[in-house]
Amino acid sequence: MTDRPREMAEGTRLALRAVELDKEDAVALTRSGHALGHLAGDLEGGIALLDKALVLNPNLAAAWFLGAFLRLWHGETDAAIEHFTHAMRLSPLDPELYRMQAGMAVANLFQGHFDIATAWARNAARELPGFLLAAAVLAASQALAGQEAAARQAMAHLRRLDPGLRLSNLKDWLPIHRAENLATLALGLRRAGLPE
Repeated sequence: MTDRPREMAEGTRLALRAVELDKEDAVALTRSGHALGHLAGDLEGGIALLDKALVLNPNLAAAWFLGAFLRLWHGETDAAIEHFTHAMRLSPLDPELYRMQAGMAVANLFQGHFDIATAWARNAARELPGFLLAAAVLAASQALAGQEAAARQAMAHLRRLDPGLRLSNLKDWLPIHRAENLATLALGLRRAGLPE
């Protein structure tokens, strides 16, 4: 992005416009809900659109897993796990399976299940080795599980993927609203070697 605030505002405007154009299109509601939550930080509004999409099409895996992410960032980890699990059941060969797996890793990290988080993050990293979220959660979960050497190796990979990532800009990267969840991620990344 060259002008992040302007581009995020434009993305939000377009998401709202898509909803105005067709309030009964489950795919439009799904993508708009995700954009509203991720770009505008309106997690509640995004969740509401994703829930409506699921009423219109309960078999839309994207609505399940994107809704899971918004719930995850909102702090609803149990609901997020249920949504990710349902999405993977609906679409076990989904091209975005790596995102669902990374989401499961984050949810388990937030719940303190570091070994489970590590396993999910490894699965996501196998699916897409360059996926930043999977790399970050792998490093954090391994560090919090006491796997220091593995955590340092995962951190080296993360730093190659995004040399500019710092503890100080985590909040700009992920819209984590619950302070204790952000603190857990930050603690794991700090122990793995992410700079302040």
